[in-house]
Amino acid sequence: MFISAQSDLSELEQYPRLLKSWHWYSGLSEKLGHLPTRQDINPADIKFALGYEMLVENDRENKNPRVRLVGIVAEEFMDLPVSGTGKTYDTFLDDQSRINACEQVTLALDKGQPLFGTMTCTRKDGRSFGYARIICPLQKLNNEPEMVFITFQSFIENEGPQSGAQKEEAVKRWL
Repeated sequence: MFISAQSDLSELEQYPRLLKSWHWYSGLSEKLGHLPTRQDINPADIKFALGYEMLVENDRENKNPRVRLVGIVAEEFMDLPVSGTGKTYDTFLDDQSRINACEQVTLALDKGQPLFGTMTCTRKDGRSFGYARIICPLQKLNNEPEMVFITFQSFIENEGPQSGAQKEEAVKRWL
């Protein structure tokens, strides 16, 4: 679901972090008079999202986005042995999940407005995880690649919301 100023935001009420992300992003866009760039993102303004965020470079040609920055909770759900920063999606997702995720990133960039939805992905080892997320497109700076800022909520681990919530609680000790 694309979220514009005219959208009914009631669906986001069950995802308070994503609703705050939309308000932050739309307020910043309005203040700037254009889509924000990555340099316009001030960590002090997004305390509600820290740990649950990703900054992602799009790769339309190969359908393999690259993670520029990942929060600790989001990284834990990717289940990488090392940091996800600098890694491409094919490092942790199977091909179909990588392509589906890239298509959603591309769609948000093409529309130039936030995209809300839920998604289930399969890791390279066959295990699945799901989440709700809002993808916020960013304006390009100079010759940088296209980028989006993503905020996550409501993780599901191997189809079980209870195990996802337990894992999320365990990770919060780092925040």
